[in-house]
Amino acid sequence: MPYSEGQTKPGSAAVVPVIWYLLNLLALPVIGFAVLLWLYLRSADMPELRRMHARATFYMSIIGAVLIFGGVGAFWLAFGHTGNFWTGAIVWAIVLHTSFVLWGMIALAQAIGEKPPYFPRKWL
Repeated sequence: MPYSEGQTKPGSAAVVPVIWYLLNLLALPVIGFAVLLWLYLRSADMPELRRMHARATFYMSIIGAVLIFGGVGAFWLAFGHTGNFWTGAIVWAIVLHTSFVLWGMIALAQAIGEKPPYFPRKWL
């Protein structure tokens, strides 16, 4: 007895933007963001679920960059070029980067399950 008998409906391909989001964070930072920007600009022509994931990944990339670089800049303003700056900036960047990777993994699970992303829902 086969496991699934094949799909009965075509997929929404919602995993594509989420995979590019994770590639942006983990392997191809500039190229991944360029593809996310391109997907975001073309999102009006996409199916609803894929559009939601494309917009969510673009917004999360922007939010992540602003939070990471803004936090590192705040540490620089507070401590200057000292050991405290480097300790705080590295911990800040690692914690936020890990948090955004975990969001991407949850979004990938949602996309595979053909469900909308949890956050940021009001901007989708």
